[in-house]
Amino acid sequence: MAALQSHSEGRRSRGPAQMRLSGLEAEKRLRADEQLSKQYRAWKRQKLEALLAGPHSEEIHDLDRFMRRLGLADGPALIARVEAAASWIQEMDADARHDLLSLIGRRIALMRERNGLEPFNDGVPGDPPRAFERIKTLMGCR
Repeated sequence: MAALQSHSEGRRSRGPAQMRLSGLEAEKRLRADEQLSKQYRAWKRQKLEALLAGPHSEEIHDLDRFMRRLGLADGPALIARVEAAASWIQEMDADARHDLLSLIGRRIALMRERNGLEPFNDGVPGDPPRAFERIKTLMGCR
């Protein structure tokens, strides 16, 4: 009990200088996190640009144009487009397929938000697979 009391007394006796120091530390951490976030977004942007400029750029641009016009009822049409593209998608390396899957997921999330829904709607075990889950399987991404 005495150890707990002395510990809590130590916390109460923190002066303004100690409070500022912890505030400065928090601000430094926040700036570091912001910098990491900027670097991550730049890295993701570079990966997308590389995907869109790669060997299947025409096909990916065509798929992206289709996905930009997606509506809530277009899941089966998107699945059919991915099935029809299976030959060139399977030619891509695993990283490029993952980047394409990320683009598809982003387009689905944006379409859901445009329609006033939550961006993600993961099913629960026992539910039939959602469009994104089916596409993920078709593309060979795990």
